[in-house]
Amino acid sequence: MDCETILPSPNDNCTVEYDGHLLEEDQVIEKKGKLYKVEDCALQRAYNACVMYLLQMVSIACDVIQNEKHKVPSKRRVRKSLRRKLLTEACCETLCTVAEMIRYCPSH
Repeated sequence: MDCETILPSPNDNCTVEYDGHLLEEDQVIEKKGKLYKVEDCALQRAYNACVMYLLQMVSIACDVIQNEKHKVPSKRRVRKSLRRKLLTEACCETLCTVAEMIRYCPSH
């Protein structure tokens, strides 16, 4: 996937160019049967999950983050949403990325 970040705006939103199209923050596209969402000025893999699958996905994401904390301290920036969504609103009613899932981890 060849993505390029362009046109940053003053409100921390940006536009990402992909395959000749300009995509805005939170915009979703489908490529080869997989969903992607523009988040933090990059195209991220997105998931739609509800009930048990959603809880399993968040649990796995939290476990990975917890394991990574014990290895090397991360300098990765995690954007916090101004309005915290309910987990079901974030991933079941719409789509969410792994970065969004880890916002629901107990230690995050």
